[in-house]
Amino acid sequence: MIQRIQTLYLLAIVVLSGFVIFSPLVDLVNKADNLIYHVDFKGISLLQPTGNTIISRIWGLTSVSCVIPILALITIFSYKNRLKQIRLSVINMFFMISFYIIMLLYLWPACQQLHTDWHLRIVSIFHLLNLILSYLAIGSIGKDEKLVKSLDRLR
Repeated sequence: MIQRIQTLYLLAIVVLSGFVIFSPLVDLVNKADNLIYHVDFKGISLLQPTGNTIISRIWGLTSVSCVIPILALITIFSYKNRLKQIRLSVINMFFMISFYIIMLLYLWPACQQLHTDWHLRIVSIFHLLNLILSYLAIGSIGKDEKLVKSLDRLR
């Protein structure tokens, strides 16, 4: 299982997705009032010297962020069924794309309401890297499936 390259791709997806869950994704900056907001898995929170105050919850973004590494782990452990692995990887790619759509759906009204500019952090591009890794994993799984089918023809 671990000697297959797609397992390493899928493990990288799990690790990068863990960083996405537990790190701030976006900074919202209101230059007029000198206010800074963070967007992370808890929601949109106002940074203050006394402590952070949560302004808004973003359950949709949090749930999609949690589904991605779980689905990648399920894909790793279903190594005996390669077609199922391909399907799960495609579904996971759908969740990665929907992560960005949901993030924009939350950020657009929040920026309008709070009168802020948004600045992406490096963590927010990890799901783009995950898309590439998932595509590479699908290719490797397909190669394994071809190899197994060719060996079955020899019997």
